[in-house]
Amino acid sequence: MKKRLFCIILSVIMLFSFTGCTETMAYGENLEEYIVTMQYHDQFNILQLTDIHWNANTSAKSSMIYMDKLLKEVNDHIVSTQGEGSKIDLVELTGDMLMLANSYHLKTFINYFEQKAEEYGFVYAPVWGNHDRQGLYNSNTLAKRFSEAPHCLYFEPNDDLYGRSNYIINLTEDGSTSSKVDWMIANLDSGASFSETELSVFRDYDYIRPEQTEWFLREHELAGEDVPVIAYYHIPQDENDKVWTAVTEDGANIRNKFFKLEDFADNGNEKYASNFIDEAKKHNLKGAFMGHAHNVDWTYEEDGVVVGLGVKTGPELYFAHIKTDSEDPAMQEGLSSVGINENFDLIGASLVTLKDQSGSFDLEHLYFNERKDGDFAAWVKW
Repeated sequence: MKKRLFCIILSVIMLFSFTGCTETMAYGENLEEYIVTMQYHDQFNILQLTDIHWNANTSAKSSMIYMDKLLKEVNDHIVSTQGEGSKIDLVELTGDMLMLANSYHLKTFINYFEQKAEEYGFVYAPVWGNHDRQGLYNSNTLAKRFSEAPHCLYFEPNDDLYGRSNYIINLTEDGSTSSKVDWMIANLDSGASFSETELSVFRDYDYIRPEQTEWFLREHELAGEDVPVIAYYHIPQDENDKVWTAVTEDGANIRNKFFKLEDFADNGNEKYASNFIDEAKKHNLKGAFMGHAHNVDWTYEEDGVVVGLGVKTGPELYFAHIKTDSEDPAMQEGLSSVGINENFDLIGASLVTLKDQSGSFDLEHLYFNERKDGDFAAWVKW
């Protein structure tokens, strides 16, 4: 008995000793450790897929059929508008990729994107959403699987920076870290509280913390103050509510488009207030795109920065049903802004095309609905 007790105590001591040997990296002193690079070219295409919600109730087969059709539609559209040889370069998965999923769904989800990356020649970059932390797997398993996937850019330093998916994709002249940065793609974890164990269902929504904003600003200074930036994250910040209020109450002259059928920010709590967009505007932010809100893809431009929701991808969970005969003024305003004259569901994807090194880009929303009499696909340009 004494020998057994001694062995248990020794094991615990060794465990704590091992943990103590793992140093936590100080983000402010290791900015280069958060950067991956890709080669930039004009007409660089970034496809945003958001809120896919692959889950335990999902038919993986039917979900893959839908995604197959959508990706083919995107690829065909790019080729038809940009010419042969053009393609999807980067897929941004802006959170809630999964929800209450098990290890089978986690495996099939990653395997699916690995297969499509091979087929279409893209790489993909996940950021965490609130539901990605709710699964029949440990969150660390999801991080590990993404980190090991050959076509996935995700990585996670052992650091003191808040969040899990804070990393930079620098688009450089020759794809190396030593050449000039032409564009920066910033991925941030907008949070959802943190619990890293299985079956953790209840948590508050979170926000982009001040230290994350500081980290981004320092990364941008490292890249160069003239480098244009696009940011991707999951949860719309309370900063967005300033514009929602300006447009809906104050009549501000702010360019906006698409469907604003529900509120554009989250939380409504002072402790969740973020200053990311306000600060990033001073550092050549050109666009910030997020997900989380299924019933809206409202997008606006203020002070030269385009901020908006991507289109919810796929039919899992809820989404808006757009009716041409609706008496809702917001619905009619949205229909007028996109010029579509038939009923459809607000699901699909969002495409950003970086036109050149000046910071100019195109934004298009795709509404893609499966239909028995022929699938519906409508592209709307910002």
